[in-house]
Amino acid sequence: MFLQIDHTTNYRYRSAVEFTPHTLRLTPKATPGLHLVRSSLRIIPQATVRWNLDVEENVVAVATMMGKGEELLISSSFLIEQKITNPFDFLLDERSLTLPVTYTTREISLLSPYLGVQEFRHTPVRSWLEPFVRESGGDLPGSRPDTLGLLIALNRSIPIQLRYSLRHEYGVQSPAETISRGEGTCRDFALLMMESARSLGIAARYVSGYLCSSPASASVDDKGGAHTHGWCEFYLPGAGWRGFDPTNGILASSHHVPVATSISAGEIPPVEGAYLGAVGECLRHEVNISAVEVEPWDKNDTV
Repeated sequence: MFLQIDHTTNYRYRSAVEFTPHTLRLTPKATPGLHLVRSSLRIIPQATVRWNLDVEENVVAVATMMGKGEELLISSSFLIEQKITNPFDFLLDERSLTLPVTYTTREISLLSPYLGVQEFRHTPVRSWLEPFVRESGGDLPGSRPDTLGLLIALNRSIPIQLRYSLRHEYGVQSPAETISRGEGTCRDFALLMMESARSLGIAARYVSGYLCSSPASASVDDKGGAHTHGWCEFYLPGAGWRGFDPTNGILASSHHVPVATSISAGEIPPVEGAYLGAVGECLRHEVNISAVEVEPWDKNDTV
């Protein structure tokens, strides 16, 4: 399977302005089965670009613009081959089949930042989660909740119980706000699921990336497909980090392309920087994203 991702960010200003160095999180993160066939990055005005890995091993580019400009254009293009198409192609260790998941001492030392619960103190979140825990526990006395069954039930229920909405402003709603309002963005839904999982002792992290559409597959829901998309991953012994997309109620699969991960939701925007000038100098800000599955022969046409 081949995926083509094109992402353009364009700013227009009243007059030529200077720019601070911009942090770019646009390059797909290395994952099993994902092969980067071709990539390009175009920036106006001319810029020097330095590449590195941040503390969470995300690929980060720092672009330093060489001069002033009335326009800032950042355009990236990626052709990706995705070789793993079955999101259920894993086997859980016995210690992660039921709750609580048992992590080794080494795993706990590495996963501790992803285990901290921030929002579960709120009663609405606790009340919302309790029925799922009860239903996944089975009817036999002493039975323990099924880990994967519970996570799948949570994942499927969020887009049924809550309305998806777009919100371009920076920031994330608390899980309690999302439940009380009955709606949220993809990052709000991801945080609700992350905090619910963490309250059950499951390590969780936020993922920002792209959800590619597939004209030939009606089963792929493309909420978030015209924008950068956010979902979450859980660390399950035997399976490793596994992605869940609570906006669409599906496991992250071949159409999900992760770019960056973070302990907290909403803290890893694709483009981060500023201009030096008076307030109101920016006349226009446009973002255009195309993320689609392409036929194999398209690969030969574009490389």
